[in-house]
Amino acid sequence: MNQWKNFPYRSETDAVSGRYLYAVGGFHSHDNGCPGWGSSDPARIRFIGDRMGDLVIRYADGSQSRIPLVFGYTLWYHSIWMERPAPFLSDEAVPGMAELLQSVLSVEGAYEGKPLGVLRIELENKAIAEIYVEANPEKEGTPLYCGGYLTDEEPAGILRGGEREADASDPFFAAHTVRLSDVYPDACKEALQKICYALHTFEADFAEAPERFEAPEETREGRLRFSGSRLAEIASGVIYHNMRNLTARTDEDGFIHTSYQDAPSWRYDGFGPYVPHANSYTDAFYSRDGARAILTLNGFGDLAEAEHACHFGNRWLMYYPEQKLTIKGVPIPGHFSVIINKPLIYSTILVPQANWPTRYTKEEFGEGYQNLGNQETDGHGLMMLANYNVWKNLGSHKEWVLENWRYLREAAEWILWCFDHPELSFAQDGLLYGETEAAMNDWTLYANVPCYLGLLGYAEMAEAAQKTQDAEAWRACAESMRAGIERRLTKENGWDLKHCGFIHDPVPTMLSDFYGYDTADMPSEWVLRSRASYPEDIRYPAEHGFYGASGGIGYDHSMITQNALLLDQMQDASRLMEALSKLSYSPRLPEPYLIPEGLSVDAGKGVLRRQGDLGNLVQLAEAMKCYLITAGISPLRGKTLKIMPRLPEGWKMELQKFSVQNSDVQISVKTAYPENGRQSASVVTEGDLAELRIQFRFGPFPLALEQAEVTLNDRTQKVDLFPSGDSKWAWVSADAAGER
Repeated sequence: MNQWKNFPYRSETDAVSGRYLYAVGGFHSHDNGCPGWGSSDPARIRFIGDRMGDLVIRYADGSQSRIPLVFGYTLWYHSIWMERPAPFLSDEAVPGMAELLQSVLSVEGAYEGKPLGVLRIELENKAIAEIYVEANPEKEGTPLYCGGYLTDEEPAGILRGGEREADASDPFFAAHTVRLSDVYPDACKEALQKICYALHTFEADFAEAPERFEAPEETREGRLRFSGSRLAEIASGVIYHNMRNLTARTDEDGFIHTSYQDAPSWRYDGFGPYVPHANSYTDAFYSRDGARAILTLNGFGDLAEAEHACHFGNRWLMYYPEQKLTIKGVPIPGHFSVIINKPLIYSTILVPQANWPTRYTKEEFGEGYQNLGNQETDGHGLMMLANYNVWKNLGSHKEWVLENWRYLREAAEWILWCFDHPELSFAQDGLLYGETEAAMNDWTLYANVPCYLGLLGYAEMAEAAQKTQDAEAWRACAESMRAGIERRLTKENGWDLKHCGFIHDPVPTMLSDFYGYDTADMPSEWVLRSRASYPEDIRYPAEHGFYGASGGIGYDHSMITQNALLLDQMQDASRLMEALSKLSYSPRLPEPYLIPEGLSVDAGKGVLRRQGDLGNLVQLAEAMKCYLITAGISPLRGKTLKIMPRLPEGWKMELQKFSVQNSDVQISVKTAYPENGRQSASVVTEGDLAELRIQFRFGPFPLALEQAEVTLNDRTQKVDLFPSGDSKWAWVSADAAGER
């Protein structure tokens, strides 16, 4: 007998029996490891070894057999597997990994990449009433087995008549038959565990991480390291390796590669293996990514690299006027597009070939409809903030403004042009429109706040160069934008998070790009709105192990971490910073300390998996900003240097000759998380200290505590505490000249 039966198969009256079932399928309705970018929701993650359901065989006598449908054993992946990923295949294949997978994967054809596989099951020799796939209700989607061949003896030759032919004589089946006496052998489980161990990171890995991270070579001045726990030591390794990577990928001409050379990719929806030498974005300078990288380089004291990158971006800003591009006959000013060095790639390639959504159509705008490029509104504002911060760090000199005035004025005037030409820009009601990830045909906080702050910064630069009329116009436009933001993007006492742009409230961290790390220096009403929005903002990560894993390490996890730190929500911040160490550390994978683009994590099982482009620029830069805020050396404002560490519980911090932004001062700091109402710190400063005052903020202390005992440079005192966030704090002042 050789009968093809479609699944689900049911026959209550004319049941058939058979010795073998050759089930055809072997894949899943979601042919990937997760949604794009990753997830912290176990229902949406598909790890190797996950049981996605059962193939149920119900017999006429009422008994049944259940064949577990497990990724790596009776299920496999197809589309991403076709890229021949490491460590199984490619030039980075690890010896033994392919053989290990082949020993356990029991779906014939799946390893070879066939669109349908065949699973052979040895049956009980009795009448079968029903065969069907039962999905795991705790996982999204369903395993795919479309039918099978029932045979009454071990056949030879080709089985035909179904969705796929099957060669019953294939020796594969002799070694890969599921037997009802042991449907999921321990040997298979052990093999899958070995595969998962090679691909993933587990909670046990953090307990076994080095007790102390030792840099492979002497580090430069400006070292920042954390200690006090293994996770803190991991953080030191993350800072060291990611900053080395960032400076290495910044070319002498200022080109910052969004992917470093030969960067591998775990793909946005990958399932564990990776594609070596993917170079996903190596040839691209994204404005958002590059701006964030410039701000990070600037914050860590790599000022030359930051300035070169500003110049690179500014030169490309002028592409539109230099090419004399127009839209509806109106000259297009210079602006930062999505990919700075490929100004028209979105409008001329991604829109027609990838169906990128746009309102700029030939029907509406005529022959020049593609000339605007694609409005990267947030990237434009962030590049303005990058230029402003580099100028401040260089000394706020008039000469720098005049040397770069052509570019500075063009960037600011672009925003005014948008408001003057709403029929071309879709700007409305004090808000700028955008068509990239931070807006997607919308008006959002992430797109508008940096442009508002960028105008304020450029107005300050214009005033330094005695360009008073321009400064007044830009400041007036900024105030109009502020009014628009408060009118359109608020909700009750907080922000309208449905229009935040990415996943989280971007306001606190963007304000810190302009005002520093003390919320007292920021617009108080905006800070209050962010405090009101915070409970809603933190809810999902808090419910999923304090991992922000659905939208990129930078856009999701790092941004909510920055918010928790800046708003002094230290219980959450401690958990989020510890999670940042965990998601950054993959001890058995290439570049074990590099920040991945995305993450999938099942916090309940304690397993983490990389997603996307390793070391992706914006995700890396945002993660590094978390460490800058944690260290708390706020950029100098006036003659007051604020030092305000926000350490996770149990962590210690050491800075050696760290460059203070907006000064030529270097600072060395040692401190640790408070213990029993006591905290101490040592501060040593070098450089131009004339009239410089230090304000050191001690904390966090419990809210119930009224006073604490603090020691600054061996001077101990009792101090009254004030509340901020979920903790209490104390300021202590000192003369910098006395802290040499």
